[in-house]
Amino acid sequence: MTQLYFTDGSALRTPVSVEGVPADLSVSLTEAAGRIGLMDGMPFFLDRDGSYLHEVNRFFRACPTIGVRSRYSLRAYAHDIFVWMRFLEERRGGKQLWRADYNDVIAFHHARRLSDAPFRISASSWNRAIAALDKLYRWALEEGLIASSPFRYDLSFRHGQGRAAPKVVEGNRARERAARPHDMQFVDIGRYLAFRDIGLRGRLPDGSEDPVWRGRNCERNAVFAELLVTTGVRLGEAGSLIIDELPRLTSDSPRILLFDLPGAITKGERPRRIRLPRRVLKLIGDYVDIERRIAAAKAPPRPAVPFVLSPDGRNAIDDSGRRIALTRLRAQDRQRLLRSPDGMPEHASLWLTERGQPVSSGTWEVAFRRASQRCQAFGLNIIVTPHMLRHTFAVNMLSMLIREQVGRIFKPTDAHGAAYRQMLGDPLRHLQHLLGHANIASTYIYLDSLAEAQELVDAAADRWTDELMADDR
Repeated sequence: MTQLYFTDGSALRTPVSVEGVPADLSVSLTEAAGRIGLMDGMPFFLDRDGSYLHEVNRFFRACPTIGVRSRYSLRAYAHDIFVWMRFLEERRGGKQLWRADYNDVIAFHHARRLSDAPFRISASSWNRAIAALDKLYRWALEEGLIASSPFRYDLSFRHGQGRAAPKVVEGNRARERAARPHDMQFVDIGRYLAFRDIGLRGRLPDGSEDPVWRGRNCERNAVFAELLVTTGVRLGEAGSLIIDELPRLTSDSPRILLFDLPGAITKGERPRRIRLPRRVLKLIGDYVDIERRIAAAKAPPRPAVPFVLSPDGRNAIDDSGRRIALTRLRAQDRQRLLRSPDGMPEHASLWLTERGQPVSSGTWEVAFRRASQRCQAFGLNIIVTPHMLRHTFAVNMLSMLIREQVGRIFKPTDAHGAAYRQMLGDPLRHLQHLLGHANIASTYIYLDSLAEAQELVDAAADRWTDELMADDR
């Protein structure tokens, strides 16, 4: 039976014992692994006899060049392809991956979408799987591994912008068109605060301390949630932060501090500027001074080949003495970064486990799941995931932006006519059409160049922070 694994780059550099004899790979072999595209978290399949499945594994190494760069996307693709391969093995007579046909796709749809409720997946999950398989078989066609795809396609015309000629677009018939493209869930402020205080901090519904609460890392988890809900950063972005790269608080620091997220840790490698509330930075500082300091002292760091933070906190130094800008370090590289604030080495990651190791994304998911279960034990119908807090930020920030815009446009003497026209005549929309952007999100980059828009966003962020603080008191 085919098995799925994920590459651990540090294991290649870790000595092992074979029948009592120490052994390790040569430097040339570990460098060769990097040259062929292996990286931490890269999926790979082994056949039932333990042999390496070269072609499908070559697809994963090619993924970064065909638009799939994120470790999370690679992991999702691998799981979807794994389920498909297991289905072919167990339900389609042991059929090989490259011999699948349209009848197999039909049978797969029946098994995944038309089976009984416990085994049936959602339409959005189905479409995600089809996207992964579609990319796999398109790649296989280009590589000459197959003569035809198991999927069938419909052709449609998409009108171009302005005088641009219409484009012919292929649509995979297996995709369920009725599925919602985004299943966006968020929580209101009251439910979020209950989740934070009861679920993460272990308090009782009346706000008092729970004498039987034995939860761990309470403040760390609560501060992490505050960071997500006040900035809208993704789980992987927040979890990859380095303690030394955050803005320093001073007595005259503004209520909102700007922070540039490095592209190396963002989705699509697109750097962006976020706004960190002073209040949240203060909470992070308290966590660093107490809970994190205790965790860092419990166990020494154990990366096989570490990076060392330079004295100025701007660069990482590898084992050959080469300096690499901190902004270029990917999430997996950051877990190997060490600092020595008091002469003793510790991990530079902002978030540490009780044993002083960087917190994995799975740990955050588990913490949020347990916090939700604790809320439910008190009769509160509250289920919160890290990504829901990103949506919560987005919904509330949009509301604040609209309030700010309305407050600036509608004057007491205005009969609402001119103001309404100004609201409809959104300058960004005009700019979108002038530039020919298919998606207005592409036009948002110009907001940071406009002082008025900058003030608008700052005011909205300030008000969102005020609302959270008001409910927190």
